[in-house]
Amino acid sequence: MSSKDRRLFSELQDKILIYLRLQRFQAAEELLKSALEEHGQLANLLNLLGLVYHRQSQFSQALDFFEKARASNPSYIEAYLNMAVTLSDLGFYDQAEKIYNEAHTLLTERQSLPDLILGRVANLHTSTAKGYEQAGLSQEAALEYLKALQVFPRMPDIRLRLAKLYLRLGSFHQSQEQLSLILEESPAHIESLNLMGTLSFRLGDQDGAVHFWQQAQLSNPNDKTSRTYLMALQHSSN
Repeated sequence: MSSKDRRLFSELQDKILIYLRLQRFQAAEELLKSALEEHGQLANLLNLLGLVYHRQSQFSQALDFFEKARASNPSYIEAYLNMAVTLSDLGFYDQAEKIYNEAHTLLTERQSLPDLILGRVANLHTSTAKGYEQAGLSQEAALEYLKALQVFPRMPDIRLRLAKLYLRLGSFHQSQEQLSLILEESPAHIESLNLMGTLSFRLGDQDGAVHFWQQAQLSNPNDKTSRTYLMALQHSSN
């Protein structure tokens, strides 16, 4: 793609994203179809049109255009990832995993991976994990969250979801491990401090629980959760 073509595509993409934010789906469709007629079946245009259909929950049309984008350019990673996400949305997790594996093979052949792409891959695993959670398959969900964090570790919200999942599973030490990693990066993370306090208490370490709840109070004196726990401990010891 020439520099002129890249500039034109960037401008077109910006317009499409604006249309999507405004939910002007018909305008986005018409603009992309006109561009496809003018420039041919380019993978980036086909992928964008798939995104427009995806935003309207027209998943079969979205999959059709993501597949056309892949056929047009078999190395166009975005189309693979969008297709896998759409399959996950439909609950076709095995098929989504297959497409993801194809994308992962392409990614590993490249020397450096932008954070944007790594984030998209991680989000695919996260989407699959959430689907497993909704289906009551907690162990499978935990594995997918771990895969997401292996691809892109800098996602404290996903690490927190994994810690809570481990807590529900009764895997207290694994939950503590994930929370500790969050607190290494963000020592004042209130929810993690409170959960660490809860885990310490459940494991019989009352002093540890008090420490984490006090840290939560120091970080935010208005935090009701840590204040309630500390008051309850104080009353029980009197």
